[in-house]
Amino acid sequence: MDNDYNLPHLLEITRGEIFLKKKHNNLTIHDTLIPGFIFLILYVIWALLVINQTSFIHSFDKTIIDLVSNNNATNIAIATKLTVIGNTSTLTVATIVLFIGLLFAKKFAYAFFTAGLMICANGYNWITKHAVERHRPLVHHLVYADSYSFPSGHSVGSATFFGILIVLTILLVKSKFWQTILIIIWALFPLFIGYTRIFCHVHYPSDVVGGWLEGTTFVLLGFSVLYHLYLNKKYE
Repeated sequence: MDNDYNLPHLLEITRGEIFLKKKHNNLTIHDTLIPGFIFLILYVIWALLVINQTSFIHSFDKTIIDLVSNNNATNIAIATKLTVIGNTSTLTVATIVLFIGLLFAKKFAYAFFTAGLMICANGYNWITKHAVERHRPLVHHLVYADSYSFPSGHSVGSATFFGILIVLTILLVKSKFWQTILIIIWALFPLFIGYTRIFCHVHYPSDVVGGWLEGTTFVLLGFSVLYHLYLNKKYE
């Protein structure tokens, strides 16, 4: 019988074409170039407001600090422990472990995406801190903190690292249920870490928001680069 009329063969080809089309369309939907530029604009506006010490930033900081600050011993114990997750040393070790794990899994593009993004985000943050030179809150710090205040390095690092985990979860985890659960967990970490930086008196709330905006911008633009250089070609 002519292969053109081989029904199982035709079904196999058709299923393959449908899968590639859906996968390709899914990646097209998730290209994050435009959202990345939107967050970049928001970050620049926020940074300018901080640099110019506007009344809005002063009011924003005071309002959030009044809501967050308290002397509850349990809250202090939790915040001072949880904030360590966002330390540069902690995230550096976590990044190296993730990088090596991706290499062993032969996900080379994802491995270099992870390492490159963390290096760029934290390097840019160091430059921004020394360009803005905003001093930390002049109150007693509950944990040690040096260098300048804006943006919060813990917020930048955690938003970038856990943003990367969200991207990898979307790309590598097939189960929609576990995708959703993991994305929620990863998204909570930067929020809690940012909260601890305010609670421990080492950052203004505007530092933390600036860090979240910066980290999110790097993740969105970084994923767009990954999409155009690797994912789009992979599913052509």
